[in-house]
Order: sequence, then C-alpha cells, then structure tokens
Amino acid sequence: MDHEDAVLVAAFKRGEESAFTALVIKYRETVYRIARRMVANHEDGADIAQEVFIRVHRALPRFDGRAQLRTWLYRITVNLCLDFQERRRRHAWVDLDEVVQEAAVEAGPAAQAEAGALRQAVAAAVQSLPPRQRAMVALRLYQDQAYEDIARICGCSEGTVKATMFAALRKLRGSLAEEWSEERR
Repeated sequence: MDHEDAVLVAAFKRGEESAFTALVIKYRETVYRIARRMVANHEDGADIAQEVFIRVHRALPRFDGRAQLRTWLYRITVNLCLDFQERRRRHAWVDLDEVVQEAAVEAGPAAQAEAGALRQAVAAAVQSLPPRQRAMVALRLYQDQAYEDIARICGCSEGTVKATMFAALRKLRGSLAEEWSEERR
C-alpha cells in the first residue's frame, strides 16, 4: 500500500477523523470522475461518489491493507455504479450541453460543430455498451488504469479485462462507423 495511504489509514483506525478527511480530499476527484463517466450524469456521479466515501468510512476499520487503498476505492466505485445502472435498467443519458462545451474553443465554428458531433457520438456509443464493458472502458480510457489494476477493481482476470476491452472497442468502432456513415449521407 502507498506509504501516505498506510499512514492515513492507521491514523483513522486510531480515531483521527482528520485522516479520513485527508483520504477524501486525495481521492474525491478521481472517484467522482469514474462515477461520472460510468453513469453519464453529474448529479448521479456526485451521489455515487458520496456513497463511496460513506461506505469507505464504515469499512475502513476492517481494511487489512492487502490491496492498494486506491484499488479498493475504485472497486467500490465501480460496483456502486454497476448497482446503480442495474437499478435503472436503462441506458444513462448523455448531457449534450456538457459534451458540446468540451469542443475546442479556439477552433472555428465548423470545426467546433464537427468536434461536438464527434464527442456526442463517442459518448453515446460508450453509453450504449453493457455496464461491465462501460466500466472497463471508463477505467482504461478515461482514468488511464492498467489492465492489471482494472482486473483487481472489477474482480476478474487480466485476460478477461483484455477480452472485454477488445469486444467493447470493436462495438465502439462499429457504432461510430455506422453513425458517421449515416450522418455523411
């Protein structure tokens, strides 16, 4: 376990609440970004991130340190997102305003429009993936996690992660190729 994390966990176990606050500050943005990418909604992502830290607060006294704290947090985040999506039983929506705002400001109007359309298409294609594939894509492409870490977070083998990513990227390529060929007609 990371030395700083080990010190903070030990301090929390001794009753120092400020150590937990330090852990929240250290990981809140990353946990939120994972949740936001998986559920495609700011409010739901923020709610899930809050729930992650509530659960971590309750379980941290029993955390044994065999896994990296970061990996444990990400696994809780992914599991809560998968649970959320299962309860919803429908695809999350894409906030089109946020997607369009991501277009490069310095680009001309035509380039901004095309970049916005491309971002919308990519976001929609990612959201159309099954939840487990969406989780792995979010961790790999948006959080730059290694396959080994994704395997630990998702509770599967590294080979399963690679196969799932291959299938997900194939679906994304197919969706995007179909989307762009229809749009160009």
